[in-house]
Amino acid sequence: MVLKMEAGTAPKRFYLESSDTIEQAPSIGPRMAECLQAVGVRTVADLLDADPAATAARLKRRGVDADVIRAWQQQAALVCRVPWLRGHDAQILVACGVTDPEMLAKLDAAAFWKKVQPLAESAEGKRILRTRKAPDVEEVTNWIQWAAQARSLRAA
Repeated sequence: MVLKMEAGTAPKRFYLESSDTIEQAPSIGPRMAECLQAVGVRTVADLLDADPAATAARLKRRGVDADVIRAWQQQAALVCRVPWLRGHDAQILVACGVTDPEMLAKLDAAAFWKKVQPLAESAEGKRILRTRKAPDVEEVTNWIQWAAQARSLRAA
């Protein structure tokens, strides 16, 4: 679903707040949320404040290292900061190397879409998207425009 929002036409909607439970964060399902809660990561704010290496060491989960925790932090921060951005959008962005709104806001939509498209068609992209359609250049354009309206993490 693509929401074309022009600046000033609709109130900004953020799909993640720092006070939300950890299960609301992108990439975190119910089982991982339980594991994170067991090591003291209960909210999105806890995740954002966590030391990735120390958290991974405490989790003791195969396949979850500091880089994975860092990616989760980047995804959560993007959804907290960029209006109208969804969790799966943030997962795609981080997988493509875009880790903050400032970086996203500077991108050329057509050029970046050429990076997003192959990822969306890959096994990783299909896992992220599940039954959703792959982003098109219009959706990528929206992400870039929305990033220009980002809020600070403190506001989240």
